[in-house]
Amino acid sequence: MNTTTISREEIIAAEDQLFSAQLASNVAVLDELLHDDLIAVAPNGQLLTKEMDLNAHRAKAMIIEEASTEINEIKITGNTALAIVTMTARGTMMGTPLEGKFRYFRVWKRFDNSLKIIGASFMQLP
Repeated sequence: MNTTTISREEIIAAEDQLFSAQLASNVAVLDELLHDDLIAVAPNGQLLTKEMDLNAHRAKAMIIEEASTEINEIKITGNTALAIVTMTARGTMMGTPLEGKFRYFRVWKRFDNSLKIIGASFMQLP
């Protein structure tokens, strides 16, 4: 495997691994996939860090009861990839019911032999 470039198949596999970890709130796997310096932007404009995301999963702040994902687009430039994913989900966020379609924009980067998310944003679709 070329350790400087990323393939589409690797991003699909990483997105699948991320989705499974999110569904199960598997903090160990999420810790591996999220870069320590991750910065994400929530729909309300709030900046989120890796630790904030992991703490939300540890606290079970979001419980996903049903969900599916579709990868809409992947753009690769060397050791960095942009993935746009749509998730249809139903669950609760901090005890409040939540249901709908959500669009995620994630920036994946290769570090040695692993892929990590270095940036992300997400929004609810109408």
